[in-house]
Amino acid sequence: MSSVAARAESAFSAAQTVDYSSPSSTLLLPAPAIKPRIHAEVGRYRLRLAETLEDREAVCRLRFKVFNIELGEGLESSYETGLDMDQFDLFCEHLLVEDKQDSSSRRIVGTYRMQSGMTAARNLGYYSEQEFSFAPYEPLRPGILELGRASIDREHRTPEVLTLLWRGIAQYANDMGLRYLVGCSSLTSRNPAEGWQLYRQLEHYRVPPEFETLPTAAYACPTEPAGDAQPLLACGDAETRSPEEGVKVPKLLKTYLAIGARIAAAPAWDRAFGTIDFLTLLDLKLLSSAARNRFLAPLTP
Repeated sequence: MSSVAARAESAFSAAQTVDYSSPSSTLLLPAPAIKPRIHAEVGRYRLRLAETLEDREAVCRLRFKVFNIELGEGLESSYETGLDMDQFDLFCEHLLVEDKQDSSSRRIVGTYRMQSGMTAARNLGYYSEQEFSFAPYEPLRPGILELGRASIDREHRTPEVLTLLWRGIAQYANDMGLRYLVGCSSLTSRNPAEGWQLYRQLEHYRVPPEFETLPTAAYACPTEPAGDAQPLLACGDAETRSPEEGVKVPKLLKTYLAIGARIAAAPAWDRAFGTIDFLTLLDLKLLSSAARNRFLAPLTP
């Protein structure tokens, strides 16, 4: 294990022992040299960045609820802690939406994990780089913002919350001078054939040739289901379908494609998480005016 990874693991182990009932125990997270001020309130919701370990733990608890409990995917180790958490979490920014009406706990109902290309270079690299080669994107590193672990509580899964998160992402990217959004979009499935079928369905949504890349060897999705492959999990909005019906495009991926995102590689199979992943790239400068006004309008504090 690298020294950086060891530091992350140690910090998270320490975080689990913090007594959050004591105000003096609320620790501030390491802040980047330049930290944009992300804050907005719309109706019952408040958008901001995570500031404390308590915030971060609440984010990881929401992700566990969505990924492991609702969707039936996620890391097996998360069942021991009730937290979806990995070594990248310490080094990333966490965008979150709070429900102001839940005043007792300031319940977090939506989140995205973010890191810039330069943050990735200083620490563990891109999360998505485990699954895909990022060689074509090295010249773009200063302008990249990697997104991941998108989660919205089922009771709050509305256009209002998603749009608020996306406007926070846009504000962060604008303030940091970042142009390209990149990350893994997931299909809840352990069947590689489902991944290839969806990839063929999305053939008109591919990146230009200069941005095409490949899955890494460890995550490459075989062309035929392996012996231990399982059928598509019937959970969330996904259902088992016959080949003639096609694979349903996940709602979040459909939203990305609708505003101009493109698929950059053949599918990768994340066996540990239980998903088929598609590397997704969005150039903010190529957004249509309609998409920009709807999803990426500046925040109004």
